[in-house]
Amino acid sequence: DSGNVVLDVSIPDIKGVRSGNFYSWQGIDYSSEGGRSLVVEEGDKTLQRLDEIAEVVENPKLEPARKKLESAVSLDPQETDPETAKEAHEKIFEARNILAQVRKEHLKEIRQIELDRVVLFFDEHVRQHARPSEATTFDNLAKTAQRSIGNTNDKDFEHYLDELKGRNFEILWRQDWFVVERFKSMINSPRLFADMHRFEELSKIGMQLMRSDDIDKLRQVVAQLYQIMVRSEGEDDMFEVTNIIKG
Repeated sequence: DSGNVVLDVSIPDIKGVRSGNFYSWQGIDYSSEGGRSLVVEEGDKTLQRLDEIAEVVENPKLEPARKKLESAVSLDPQETDPETAKEAHEKIFEARNILAQVRKEHLKEIRQIELDRVVLFFDEHVRQHARPSEATTFDNLAKTAQRSIGNTNDKDFEHYLDELKGRNFEILWRQDWFVVERFKSMINSPRLFADMHRFEELSKIGMQLMRSDDIDKLRQVVAQLYQIMVRSEGEDDMFEVTNIIKG
């Protein structure tokens, strides 16, 4: 939520642990209109997440988080001062940190929101494309996740939730139409990519593959585009995928 990825690596042979703290939002050009638009988009998505939480829990921390987000989304894409955009982005990080605290304080309720969202997404958009065995596996895993919601002292629920999300994506990724629409969505959002030279190169290759209907190779191009994105969409990815499906 803060934009940091913290890794701890245990090395038994030397009886030591090494830690690293990596900033996961590197590469944003705050001086560009695309970079500023990306900040506003992230603020909007985080605000949607806050509204979703506010429907089921009451917590005084939500109001200051909302104010930070509303300030961030009011950023004018035409703003020329990169420091203003950077400050707006920092407000989003601060709001996400607050939401992470609220999640810890209302873990069971918010876990239920997260599980319901993933299951609804499967039922509305994915089940029709799933094999019978995949649908059964998903349903059984969802039941297992439901039973683990109240176990606040372990990470089993997060593991199950990630697996459910992965199964959603895996089934969609098998659909040629989804790969094509995902590619179109990506090349229409250059602001999501830091390496513009590589982005343009992959876009041209992808367009050729799409015209020749070589979807298997197009999958490889889309996978490479994922690797050079400024950020991983993560929690927000279902918003993107839902827009692709509805579009």
